[in-house]
Amino acid sequence: MASIKPLPDILISQIAAGEVVERPASVLKELIENSIDSGANEINIAINEGGMREIRVTDNGPGIPKNELQLALSRHATSKISALTHLESIVSLGFRGEALASIASVSQFVLSSKHKLEAHGWEITAEGGRVSEPSPCALDRGTVVSVKNLYYNTPARKKFLRSQNTEYGHCDEIYKQAALAHPTIEFTISHNGKPRRRASNKSIETRIRETLGSDLTDASIWLEEGAEELSIQGFVQQPAYEKGTKDAQYLFINGRYVRDRVISHAIKQAFSDVLHHGKAISYILFIKINPRLVDVNVHPRKTEVRFHQSQAIHQFVFHAIEKKLGSVERVSPKSTHSFFTDRKIAISSQYSRLQDNLSLALEKGTSPLMSSNNAYSAITAQGGGYEPTSRDISDWNEIGDNQKREFPLGFALAQLSGVYILAQNHEGLIIIDMHAAHERIVYEQLKTALDLKEIPKQKLLIPINVKLDLTQMAVVHENTQLLNTLGFEFSNSGPENIALRAIPSFLEPGKVPELVTGVIKDIMEYGATRVLQENRNEILSTLACHSAVRANRKLSVEEMNNLLRDMERTERSDQCNHGRPTWFQISLSELDDRFMRGQ
Repeated sequence: MASIKPLPDILISQIAAGEVVERPASVLKELIENSIDSGANEINIAINEGGMREIRVTDNGPGIPKNELQLALSRHATSKISALTHLESIVSLGFRGEALASIASVSQFVLSSKHKLEAHGWEITAEGGRVSEPSPCALDRGTVVSVKNLYYNTPARKKFLRSQNTEYGHCDEIYKQAALAHPTIEFTISHNGKPRRRASNKSIETRIRETLGSDLTDASIWLEEGAEELSIQGFVQQPAYEKGTKDAQYLFINGRYVRDRVISHAIKQAFSDVLHHGKAISYILFIKINPRLVDVNVHPRKTEVRFHQSQAIHQFVFHAIEKKLGSVERVSPKSTHSFFTDRKIAISSQYSRLQDNLSLALEKGTSPLMSSNNAYSAITAQGGGYEPTSRDISDWNEIGDNQKREFPLGFALAQLSGVYILAQNHEGLIIIDMHAAHERIVYEQLKTALDLKEIPKQKLLIPINVKLDLTQMAVVHENTQLLNTLGFEFSNSGPENIALRAIPSFLEPGKVPELVTGVIKDIMEYGATRVLQENRNEILSTLACHSAVRANRKLSVEEMNNLLRDMERTERSDQCNHGRPTWFQISLSELDDRFMRGQ
C-alpha cells in the first residue's frame, strides 16, 4: 500500500476545477460573477472558438490593488466573507474563494487590473501552478481576465468538450442568465470577433424582452407579489401558449440563477389544472428573500439552494401564481389571417373578466353545481347539427353598448356539429368548445363544494348496480369515507357488485357506472391515504369530465347563453381541466380581410 502524503497545491486546484470548471461556460459564469460582485456596471465578454481558445471578461469595477493580485489566485482567498456569520447571510454571488485558483490551474491565465487609487494597471500571469510577479500594464480602469487554452494541461478533461458552436451555446446561456438577473448592468458578448448580443441598462421587463424575445413575453403574464422579507416578480406563460419549453425556465434567488425542486414543483402545481398534461411551463421569475432564510453553500457550482422553511416558500410561490392565473384578464387564442390557411393560433388579450375572482357560495341545501348543470341535464335530443337562433342577427345592433361589454362572450347564434357554439360579441365571432367549457365550470364548482365539505347528493329511488372486480371492490371498502365525501353512498349487493343508493346531485344516473370505475382507477393510481390532499384535482377532473355536457347534444339558444354566462362567472374558464382552450375569437376585421371587403 502506498504511503499517505499531502497533495501538491496544483493538483488540489485541478481536482477542485473538476467540480467548478466543467466547460468554458463554467469559467465564464465565475468571471461574470466576480465582475458583478465588484460593483461593475459594464461587462464585456469576448469568446473565441467557443471558449476553448480564449474567454476574456472586461469590467469597469473599482479594480484590484497590486498587492492583492497574487492573493486573488490563492485557494480560499476572497474579499466577500471573513467570518462564519457572513456565510449565514450571503448577498454576493461568489464567496468560496476557489474559482480563480481552479481556473488558473487548468489554463493559461492572465489577470490585469487597475485599482481606482493607483496610477496605472498591474498584470499577473499563471500557468502550470506558477504565478508571476505583478508587472505594469496599460489599463485605464477596471479588470480584465483572460483564460486561454482551457484544459491544455489536462487532456483527459479536454476530450469531453464539444464543438465550438455547442460550447458557445452554453456560454450564451450563461450570458442570458446574467443579463436577466442584473438589468442595471450593461452587457455585451462577441464570438470570434463578431458582436452577438448587447444588453443596455433598462427596466427588468425590457431586459427580459430584449434577451429572450417578444414571442414569450407577449404570451406571458406579469406577476408581482410579496413584501420586504419575501417577494416574487416576473413572467409566467399564459396557459394557452403553445411553445413552452424547459429551455425558457429561469429562476433567480436574490439575483442568483438557480434550479430548485421545491419552487419548480410549486410552479407545476399552480399550473396543474390549466395546462395540458406533459407540456412544459415557461417562466422567468425573480424571488427576493432574506439571505438568512436561504443557504446557497450547497454545491461548488452555486446553482442549488436550500430554504430554511421550504414548505412556506412552496406555498408562497404556489399561491402567488395560482392567484394570478385566476385573476388575469380573460385571454383567448385568437385567430389571425393564418387561421384560415395554416391554422396557427396567436395569443391575444382583449376581454376583461366581469369579476376577477368569483366566490361561488354554497348554501346549505343548495348547490352552485345545480344552476349550470340543470340547464344542460334535461337535454335529450341526439345528433347535434345546426340549431338556428330565434333572434335575427340584425338585432345585434339593437343591443346597447353597455350590455355588449357586460357580456364579453356575447350571445349564442347557433350550434355547429353538436360540438361547438357560435356566438357574437362586440368584436366579432366567438367559437366555443361546449364540452371543454362546461367541464371547466363543473370542475371549479366541484372544488368549491369539496372545500366546503359538502358535495350535494341525490338519493336514488332505485339503486344503481355497479359490477367491479375483486381488486376494485377492495379499493371501495378501503375508501368508503373518501367516496362518501365525493357524494357516493353504497352497499354491497354481491361479492363483485355494489349498489349505489346516492350519487352526486349534478350527475346523470346513466353515467354512474363509468364514472365510479374512473374514480376507483384514480384512487388506485394516486393512493388512498392522501388522495384528497395531494391529488384531489385529478379525481375532481374525472368527475367533471364525466358530468359535462357531451358532444352531439343539441342545445337551445337559451341553454347556450346560460353556458356563456357561466363561463364569464368562472375562474380559468379559458382552458378546460386538461389545459386545452375552450374558446377563441375571430374579429370582424379579420373576416373582412378574408373576404377582401374594402379593398
